[in-house]
Amino acid sequence: MKNIIILGVLAIFGCTALYAQNTVHAACFASVVGYTETRVPSNFFTFADLKSTSAQGTTAQIPDVLGSPYLVDAFQKGSLFYGEELVGTFYVRYNGFTKEMEIKKGNSPDEIAKVLVKDKNLKFVFDNRDELKFVAFMDKKGNRHDEYLVTKSKGDKYQLMERPVVTYKEGKKAANSFMLDVPSKFVHRTELYFLDLMTNIASQVPAKKSKLIDFFAESEKIQIAALIKKKSLNIKDVNDLSQIFDFANSISQDIALKE
Repeated sequence: MKNIIILGVLAIFGCTALYAQNTVHAACFASVVGYTETRVPSNFFTFADLKSTSAQGTTAQIPDVLGSPYLVDAFQKGSLFYGEELVGTFYVRYNGFTKEMEIKKGNSPDEIAKVLVKDKNLKFVFDNRDELKFVAFMDKKGNRHDEYLVTKSKGDKYQLMERPVVTYKEGKKAANSFMLDVPSKFVHRTELYFLDLMTNIASQVPAKKSKLIDFFAESEKIQIAALIKKKSLNIKDVNDLSQIFDFANSISQDIALKE
């Protein structure tokens, strides 16, 4: 009996230590919600569901506003992954204003969506192959953010990511009867980010080609510069940037050093 008590205390301290390190580990949560197993796909959404709140949030309480806080208003089907492990198929929409991923098990309008917990190991791959991934990144001012970014170009070394930014612009009442009210609205824009998978931190794509080239490894810079010049690529164009990233990911380290 004494040994059982000691083991129980150690288990509690073990979970507490993981919390202190901000590590999400379902083995600790398992005992809280009555699971007898460590994290498996069938349990993960339940854990997310318990840790999240109703998606009827701030944006739903703003009346008479033009536009939408969502990238796409309708819930879209896709696959939720934890690392490379498939959790399951769900329906998701991304709220760019609250920066939250709203998720449902089915597509019934009667089902209340939940806000998925934010975890760097999570990613959602839509059926159209677009991918939302929780990423740490630095903006132009050097401020760190943790948000969902859209993967525009995939690779083993570098990825081009797009940050959806949705802001709320307050409307104005007409100054007199000859003028019209200016309604409140959601304003959409995007920013592009360079993700180095070695550090797993993204930086905003600079406006100058020379600064973009500096992001890449020394052995790759000459070839990337040559590609940009040869094809007259515009680094402000997402399609041209995707070509640069695809090429950078294709460069062999051994070949690059020889050249």
